[in-house]
Amino acid sequence: MEKCDVETPAPLVDRARMERNVRRMVEVARQAGVRLRPHTKTHKCPAIAKIQLSLGAEGIAVAKLGEAEAMAAAGIDDILVAYPIVGEKKLGRFLDLNARIRAACTTDSYEVAAGISSAAQARGQTARLLVEVDSGMRRVGLPPGEAVLGLVRRIADLPGVHFAGLLTHGGMDRHARDAGELPRLARQECEACLDTAELLRRQGFPVEEISVGTTPLARFGGAPGITELRPGTFVFYDVSMVSLGAATFDDCAYTLLTTVVSRHRDRLVIDAGSKTLSNDRPAGHLYTSGFGVVVDHPHLRVDRLSEDHGVLTITGEGPLPAIGDKLEIIPNHACQSVNLHDSLFVVEDGKVTGDWRVEGRGKTV
Repeated sequence: MEKCDVETPAPLVDRARMERNVRRMVEVARQAGVRLRPHTKTHKCPAIAKIQLSLGAEGIAVAKLGEAEAMAAAGIDDILVAYPIVGEKKLGRFLDLNARIRAACTTDSYEVAAGISSAAQARGQTARLLVEVDSGMRRVGLPPGEAVLGLVRRIADLPGVHFAGLLTHGGMDRHARDAGELPRLARQECEACLDTAELLRRQGFPVEEISVGTTPLARFGGAPGITELRPGTFVFYDVSMVSLGAATFDDCAYTLLTTVVSRHRDRLVIDAGSKTLSNDRPAGHLYTSGFGVVVDHPHLRVDRLSEDHGVLTITGEGPLPAIGDKLEIIPNHACQSVNLHDSLFVVEDGKVTGDWRVEGRGKTV
């Protein structure tokens, strides 16, 4: 059927654009001599993860164990849980995965590493562990250098744990004032890990993996010594990525199809609200207001969202849709919108050719 015939609100994925985005990032990684390990938090969809792997990615990253379990159930066997694993039940679930696939997780504390050590030792397993470095985001992660060295010294001999390397997430890119800042932030992200790795090696600690992430910075290919890139949003892109200068609207492969349900002199109302589009504001510097961009209608702004309604303000001259007309909206943050839907409609040449289940939806535990 034609995409405009889908019941709304409905998430659409332009397959050709999505695959083009993946191929481009695979080529960035290839030219840099690093692996591409996509973070699947953006799509949470095993079918898309398998496409990424078929096009040249090597393994995936996830944020939560529930996502890892959904991906492993679909047959994906190389998964990095880029998150500290805390608590007896979660440790048991992680080690269940570790017994079946090539798994790894992260930490920035001795307490987490010791918990993994104790649980893995009891099962006769060895768990791969990466130490997270704070390259500027100030979320999870230790400051580069001596702080990381101090932790590695404490965990290197723990039974049941294999220190596999370093990881960072350079999320400070979302606060860049303009696209010109991104190369500097990419260097900052890489250098935080590379300098720390050199310190560790001088002290006799092998560092096998150095993993860096985020879509705006990954496109610079890392730096010599980096072993893998871990971007996520690149598979779809969104308004925030365009606003950061990491993509164009022609790269955006994910849109929300919506219907005009009310029309007034100064506004239109659509059947998509915060429960389908998300209420994130855009990152970056180009777009500072609104809750998405209406495709082919620059004179309409997504001004307000309630749970099931979106209010479009008329900001300029242009044709106004009638009640019953369909519009496509590129969300500010694709990751949040995807997580609000059970499945994604696959669009090829304007026609819906299938749907992909979002098996990782709501897997926050």
